[in-house]
Order: sequence, then C-alpha cells, then structure tokens
Amino acid sequence: MTAASNPTQANNSAVSHTFLTVEQVAKRLYVGRSTAYNLVNSGEIPCVHFGRLIRVPADALEHYLSNKLQPSLQGNK
Repeated sequence: MTAASNPTQANNSAVSHTFLTVEQVAKRLYVGRSTAYNLVNSGEIPCVHFGRLIRVPADALEHYLSNKLQPSLQGNK
C-alpha cells in the first residue's frame, strides 16, 4: 500500500515536527533558563503545551532567530 492510498500514513509523513524543551532553547540561545521561560511565556517565542509540558517547535525558534537577526544585518549596511 502506498502513502497516497493510505491516508493515515500520508498524514503522518506530512506532519513531522521537532520540538525542543525550554532548557534546550536556553542552551541554543546561550541564555539562562529563566530568560528562555520569559521569552516563551511572553509569547515572543511560540510554544505548544502538552498538559504541563512546554515545547517549542524547532522551526519557530529558527523563525524567531531570523527575525532578530534581520534588523541588525540591515543596520550594518
């Protein structure tokens, strides 16, 4: 059975997200855990709640960083 003929399999392959813990976000940003939680809780970095767990989509973190880098790169030109 191919992915096209099996809708469940096709949907599962299309939805493959990587989620990071807030601690992992802090390490990637080289900031403290409290700062990372503040960024997530303020909504500056989007997150997903799974019960009591907070997870940040990896692509959301990349988007946040690219937006933060754009003004500084344009200012240097």
